[in-house]
Amino acid sequence: MVSQLCDRRLLPDSIVRAGIRQLLKQRLRELSDAPHQSSGGCSADLLNELQSGPIAVSTHAANEQHYEVPAEFFHQVLGGHLKYSCGYWQDQQAPLTAEALTAAEATALRQSCAHAELSDGQRVLELGCGWGSLSLWMAEHYPGSTITAVSNSHSQRAWITTQAEQRQLANLHVITADINEFGTPDRFDRVVSVEMFEHCRNHRELMSRIAGWLQPEGKLFVH
Repeated sequence: MVSQLCDRRLLPDSIVRAGIRQLLKQRLRELSDAPHQSSGGCSADLLNELQSGPIAVSTHAANEQHYEVPAEFFHQVLGGHLKYSCGYWQDQQAPLTAEALTAAEATALRQSCAHAELSDGQRVLELGCGWGSLSLWMAEHYPGSTITAVSNSHSQRAWITTQAEQRQLANLHVITADINEFGTPDRFDRVVSVEMFEHCRNHRELMSRIAGWLQPEGKLFVH
């Protein structure tokens, strides 16, 4: 009942904050009273639970809440690249304008490509591509590369595909798939993933699959 009232925003902030503090205190007591991990405590139990479960849970619910929102909405709140994750402001004193946000997105995209050690001619797989900011950037700036992008959203795939066609980027292919079910016989020089791993639980299984998707000298970049 209380959870439903919170979800419907019918409780005042003071009540919600008090409830959060109480839950945090309860969790801290549980952690302090639990035996150490080496003695088979809750940390080991949690790790075993995560490693025996699916890569990600509640993917359909997350998709409805975050990803199947029309692209027009994100045009109002994101920069020109529709970068769903963070930007990078080189000038901390720059005015907070739409142009500055777009520039911060571009800087972050350049940094991701540099950190991933991308070069033209590679085969690149992006897991959790969002609205395609990085995939479109890679396809445009590395025209000799082939980019495969995976999204859990049909609307995101439609948007990215339209953008790629308008920009004449024939080297970008978008796949709609649940990360739990995604598989490919292809091998890649790079696998990149920006702000997706925190939504996953069974990282051991995910890393095992990624290892199978990489070329022998391939690399994984996670942000």
